[in-house]
Amino acid sequence: MRLQEDPARHNPEAFIGLWQVLYGASPDYAVIARKAAERSDDELSTLLQHEYGLSLQSLALRHDQQHLQLLQRQQQHQQQREQQEARHVQQLSALQAQIEQLAERHNLHAQHIERTEALLAQIYSSRSWRITRPLREFTDFLRHGNMRGLSRFALRPLGLAIACARRNSTVAGAARKMLNRMPALNARLQRLELALSRNAVQQDTLQDGYAPQVVRLQRRLASLQQVDRPAPVGKPRLAFVSPLPPEHTGIADYSAELLPALAAHYRIDVIVNQPRLDPLQPADAYPIHDAAWLREHADDFDAVLYHIGNSAYHDWMVALLDDVPGIVVLHDFYLSGLIWALEQLPEHRGVKLRELQYSHGYLALRECLEGAGSAQIAYTYPFNRSIIESATGIIVHGEVSIRLAQQWYGPQAGADWHTIPLLRAPAELGDKHAIRQRLQLPSDAFILCSYGQLGETKLNHRLLQAWLASTLARSDNSYLIFVGELGKSAYAQKLRAAIAQSGLQDRVRITGRVDGEHYRLYLGAADMAVQLRALSRGETSAAVLDCMNHCLPTIVNANGSMADLSSDSVYRIADDFTDEALTAALQALGDDAGQRQALGQRARAIIEQQHAPQHCAALYQQAISQVVAEQQASRQLQLKALGKLPQPLHRNTLLAVAEQLMPSQPVSLHQPCIYIDITATAQSERRTGIERVARALTLALLQSPPEGYRVEPVYLTHQDGRWHYRLANAYTCRMLGIEAVVPDRGIACRPGDRLIALDYSGEALVRASQSGLYEHLREQGVSCHLLLHDLLPVTRPELFPAQSHQHFGRWLEHAIALDGIICVTRTVSEELRAWLRQERPARAETLAIDYSHHGADLSGSAPTLGLPDDAEQLFAGIAARPSVLMVGTLEPRKGYLQAVQAFGELWQQGVDINLLIVGREGWTDLADGQRRDIPKLMQLLRQHPEMGKRLHWFDGVSDEFLERLYAEADGLLAASEDEGFGLPLIEAAQKGLPILARDIPVFREVAGEHAAYFQAGNPAQLAAAINAWQLDGFRPASTDMPWLTWQQSADNLQRIILRNREQHP
Repeated sequence: MRLQEDPARHNPEAFIGLWQVLYGASPDYAVIARKAAERSDDELSTLLQHEYGLSLQSLALRHDQQHLQLLQRQQQHQQQREQQEARHVQQLSALQAQIEQLAERHNLHAQHIERTEALLAQIYSSRSWRITRPLREFTDFLRHGNMRGLSRFALRPLGLAIACARRNSTVAGAARKMLNRMPALNARLQRLELALSRNAVQQDTLQDGYAPQVVRLQRRLASLQQVDRPAPVGKPRLAFVSPLPPEHTGIADYSAELLPALAAHYRIDVIVNQPRLDPLQPADAYPIHDAAWLREHADDFDAVLYHIGNSAYHDWMVALLDDVPGIVVLHDFYLSGLIWALEQLPEHRGVKLRELQYSHGYLALRECLEGAGSAQIAYTYPFNRSIIESATGIIVHGEVSIRLAQQWYGPQAGADWHTIPLLRAPAELGDKHAIRQRLQLPSDAFILCSYGQLGETKLNHRLLQAWLASTLARSDNSYLIFVGELGKSAYAQKLRAAIAQSGLQDRVRITGRVDGEHYRLYLGAADMAVQLRALSRGETSAAVLDCMNHCLPTIVNANGSMADLSSDSVYRIADDFTDEALTAALQALGDDAGQRQALGQRARAIIEQQHAPQHCAALYQQAISQVVAEQQASRQLQLKALGKLPQPLHRNTLLAVAEQLMPSQPVSLHQPCIYIDITATAQSERRTGIERVARALTLALLQSPPEGYRVEPVYLTHQDGRWHYRLANAYTCRMLGIEAVVPDRGIACRPGDRLIALDYSGEALVRASQSGLYEHLREQGVSCHLLLHDLLPVTRPELFPAQSHQHFGRWLEHAIALDGIICVTRTVSEELRAWLRQERPARAETLAIDYSHHGADLSGSAPTLGLPDDAEQLFAGIAARPSVLMVGTLEPRKGYLQAVQAFGELWQQGVDINLLIVGREGWTDLADGQRRDIPKLMQLLRQHPEMGKRLHWFDGVSDEFLERLYAEADGLLAASEDEGFGLPLIEAAQKGLPILARDIPVFREVAGEHAAYFQAGNPAQLAAAINAWQLDGFRPASTDMPWLTWQQSADNLQRIILRNREQHP
């Protein structure tokens, strides 16, 4: 017998397992002979049965069954696989069909998008304002929409509901009980009301793009009627807005006296906000209405006259004045008391801080927010700009108000205001003997009186001292009577003690508060009066007029409105008088009865001539008529402008028209403004040299603006689809370290304003110029200047990214179109003139070019603060060997690569010296291929074996840390290939740090003979220069180098701006 095997099994590398042994070979046999076996196979079967319970046959059958089952399972799997493959083929076919359909749809959509983009491009480039303006506003809102303001707008109804609930006592009581049971909800509502009340961001994002004056004019344009009112038949109609008796305010009494005389010229409707009204004279002559009625019937009147003073009696007029413009009689120049009253009203919450900044700027706001007392702030600042600007005309009672306006808002303020003396009806003079009997005063006594509430500003203590020092006090028949109330303040206690110590308290009296009748009795009882004042706030002294009205000879000091009184009517001494001068005046007038009588009679005559109701009413009629005529002329211009526009007029159109008309509108107040363009600085956190300069100059100009000017930082923006300037409130407040209380609003320019761009705003300035913004500003009478830091991108293009010279050149083309360029050095100004002669020779002859050096004091540039935790350890390591400092952004023109390589050679030569680098990595927004040698410099620094040992790179450190480095270093290395100025040179000189500078013209101009200079074309030459410098003891010294503070630099800048305005109108 032989075995038949699979030939593959003969391969020595073939795998042969059990399966191959059992099934890989089969017997091939033939019967040759047959012989009986010696033993039977039954024995094997028996053994298997005995040991395993299986016969040989059953074992073989079981094996065959298992094999058949495996074969059947394999066939099933094969069928399932074939079925799955068939399904997959079907699915793939379906997916392929879907892909083809989607590809076809994609192509259709792509074609549709191309057509839509083409249509949008046509729309966007259209000259039709109907198409472009709404689209640009919508897309700009999506990009720049103030989500915070939008959320505040959505929450405003809840804030109003809270305010209404607080005003309703029943609702408020129930709400308090409910909220006391829910402290979490109570706390949340309190936080919400506080956030809403601060009103730091206005809800109207479109309105934010315009100045408040423009928005106010827009509202008035919207209310204009195309048809003029017919000329009045008979007397014109006047709305008279004022508190009236029995309200406890002098303005109420004044208005009651004025009304009968004014009624001779007008048909008067009285507008009040009080529950009760005393009868007016003549009776039933004046219809009485409230503010709501006037809002509905404003167009029925020829004029509206507001009487506004410094108290809560006028708080309701502020909103009414905004809705119904009118002439304001400004009884008090300072209106802080009125603003404080408004602050208590929920709808005006936050007005105190907003008005403080709007009227008086950032420094006043900082003074308030940094802890100055409310009383001090209220007494120092007038808080009146918004109310004055809202008025169509201003009437005051004395020249002192105009002087205060000029003091606070510039020399042109108040030029068109009308002055009408404070009204006084001639008093009936009673019998002095009978009056004294009624007051229980000796009929033959010499009585000196001072009228009005006592207080430190009334100088009552000075009068007491002077009277006690005079001969009047020595007479037993002489009395000093203070007719008024003395409170319980520290001043009051001191005054009472001084009276007691004099021992003459029986002849020195304080009446306390008196009513009107007794006030007039004391006026009739006195022989002489003294009215003194300090720190006048613009109010007219009614008490002095009352004295004059009663023929009472009166001594005054030349303070406030009393300085304007005729010398024929009062005995006037200096404002800052001495005690001796007042004593002499008391004795001179007290001893001369004839002089007293003549003075009293002249005073009475002036009252009758200049202060009589009929005379004052005639002056009112003249002032009102003039203001109304000016407003009518302005109204005609407005109607003419509106008539040229397609109807209907939308709000954005009216805002644009209002902005165009604003410079030609008559205004009650405009303070000339210097606008500081800090577009790049305000919108970036970078602290490079240009941003440091812009920040320092901005701060200095804010600290000390030119006399009569207001300084406002601004930035360029394209929000609401147009290029314009907005106030940089948020940035400026961050720079000053205070909270912003108003949004970044648009500006309203007028003739005489100035604009100076301090930083490099790049494409924004180009786009704004192309839109016509600067041409428009110049048409409005605004002179536009720019601070040019350098021309390096066009003079040294190899030191900047590719194409930079083209971008900078385009920017420069628009910059030279402004009124003037102020360069940071004489060197830059000469380079600009050379460039103009070559590129723009015509402009070279007309462009005003000046230069102004930078300041040096870091403390004057709003410095950043903070030191690293390991600062002292670091400084100790630096002090172990001489140190050279380099300051500036890490970019090619600064020469850092050559400097680091030069120090590497020094270290290899065994020179033990530190290199300290302060500056950020430059051009990080560009790809490495566009950054010139910066990638090589960064690799050298980061992999340098001396990094952290003798090589230190400080990236983005604070100004405080930089100052310490200036103090710790032994010298400054200025390795720049070229510069516009070189700010680190003067900062080093301020610290007395020696300087080694590359020999370039601008460094020669800035440092002169107070620096060492080098020329180096390679690292070895620079290393030799550094080594020679340090071996020479880091000489020469820089301590005598002339340098400016930032305030001096800003003063130079503003002088150039103002001078250029005169030379190049």
